[in-house]
Amino acid sequence: MDKWLMNNNSAKIIALVLGVLLFAVVHHNEDSANEVTHPLMETRVIDGVKLQERGLASNLVLKGITPNTVSVKVSGKPAAVAAALAEEYKVVVDVTGYGAGKHIIPLRYDFPDGVRVDSLQPSMVTVVLEEVQTKQVDVVIKTEGTPKEGYKAGTPIVTPSNRVHVSLPTSRMTEVKSVIGMVNIDDASESVKQQQVKLTAYDGAGNEIKDAVITPSVVEVEVPITKPFKTVPLQVNFKGQLPEGLSVAQVTPSVNQITLYGPQAELDKIEFYDQAVIDLGNIKASGQYTVSVKLTAPPNIEKMEPSEIQVNVVISEEKVRTLKNIPITLTGVNDRLVTTITEPASRAFDITVVGSPAVIDAMQASDIQLIANVNDLPQGNHVVTLQVNLPRFVKLTKSEQFTAKVTIQEKGSPTGTNSKPNPEPNPGTEVETDAGVDQTNPDSTSNENSTTDPQEGTNGSPESPDAGSSSPEAPATDGTS
Repeated sequence: MDKWLMNNNSAKIIALVLGVLLFAVVHHNEDSANEVTHPLMETRVIDGVKLQERGLASNLVLKGITPNTVSVKVSGKPAAVAAALAEEYKVVVDVTGYGAGKHIIPLRYDFPDGVRVDSLQPSMVTVVLEEVQTKQVDVVIKTEGTPKEGYKAGTPIVTPSNRVHVSLPTSRMTEVKSVIGMVNIDDASESVKQQQVKLTAYDGAGNEIKDAVITPSVVEVEVPITKPFKTVPLQVNFKGQLPEGLSVAQVTPSVNQITLYGPQAELDKIEFYDQAVIDLGNIKASGQYTVSVKLTAPPNIEKMEPSEIQVNVVISEEKVRTLKNIPITLTGVNDRLVTTITEPASRAFDITVVGSPAVIDAMQASDIQLIANVNDLPQGNHVVTLQVNLPRFVKLTKSEQFTAKVTIQEKGSPTGTNSKPNPEPNPGTEVETDAGVDQTNPDSTSNENSTTDPQEGTNGSPESPDAGSSSPEAPATDGTS
C-alpha cells in the first residue's frame, strides 16, 4: 500500500479527483447563491388561442380546422409574462404546399420575447382544404326611390361590363343565384352618372353570401333619367301630283318608328305619326329618289327622335288593269229588316285601276272593296252610291261612280207586288255616299291612314270570287253582308 501511494502516477490521479470534487462543490454553492438572489420564474396557461392560417394557395379555400383553438403553457420572468398581450401569442397552421383534401399538420408558434413554451395542446390539427371555383354571373342593378314627377328611369348601364366573376368553394357554387347592386334615383331629374356601386352575391332565398369573392366587387353605373317617351309607327304621306302617266311604286323610309318625349297624358293621345310629307309635285320623271324630310314634333311634345329622315321613293310608268267581279259588300244593315241588292244582278262590278306595274300586278280582287252603306235607310227601294276602297298608290282610271239598287223590307214579307215596292227608286231616298276616290290624290284611297307599304291591301276586304263566277254568292239576300 505504501509503495502504491509513493508511486508518482497514483499521486497525480488522486490530485485530479480531489480537484474535480473541489470544483463541483464551489460551483454548486454559486448556483445556490444565484437562486436566492434572482426572482423566481412564472408559469402561465393560456386557453383558447386561435389558430392562424398561412401559405394557402390562391385556388384553395380553408374549409375547416379541427380543433380551431389550442391551449398553451408558457413560462418566463414575471415581468415578461405579465407584459405579453394575448394577441401576441400566435399559433400558426402553415399549409404551404398542401393541396385539396384532409391533412394533419403540426403547429408552429411565435411568442413574445422572454416567454418560452412549455407545452402546446394539441400540437397537431386536422385541416380540410377545398378547391375554389369561379364562374361568370350577370350583374343586376336595382333602383331605389322614384325619379322626379314626370320623369322615367331607363335601363341601367354597367361599366366596365355587366358580367362579373364570383368565386366560392366548389361545393357551394350552386348557392349563387344573383349578383345585385343598388342605385338611389329618388327625386332625380337627370341621368345618374358615374355612380360607384358595390356588388353583393345572393342565394335563391335572397340571403347574402358573405364569403363570395366578386371580381370586380365595385362597378360604375349610369341610370338614364328622361321625360316619358313613346315609340309610335311612322307613316309617310304625300301632297302634290305626279305628271300624267307616272305612279308611286314603292316608298321606303329610313326608319319605321319614331320616339316622342313629353307629358304622359299627351303621349297617350298619339298612336302614330303621319306628319312626314313628300311633295310629289317636285318629281318630273320615273326613277328612284331619296328625299330628306324634316319632322316636326306634335303639339305639347317636347322632343322627337329622329328629327329628320331619308325616304327612298320609286316612281314608275303607270299600268292599267281590270279586276272582274268585285263583290258589293253591304254595311249598316238593320237586323230587323231584309236588305237585298237588286241591281246589278251579279251584285258585283268590274273595276279598272291604274298604278305602277309592281303594285298593279300584285293586286287581287280582295284588295278592292265596294261598300254599300244602307245605315238608317227606311223600307223601300234605294239607289246607293258605292264607296270604293283601293290599295295605296292605286286609283281608278277615271272619275267614275258605281251605284247599286237595294230593296229594304220587313222580315217575312214576300218579294214582289205583295210588298208593293216602288217600281223605281224614290229619288228622295238616293244616298250619295263618298265613292272614296280622290283623283287629285295619287294615293286615290278613302283610307288616309294607310301604311307606307304599297302592296298592302285594305283590311276586312271580302274574299275574291272565282274568276268563272258571274254572280258571287256574297252578300246574301237575308240582310247580312
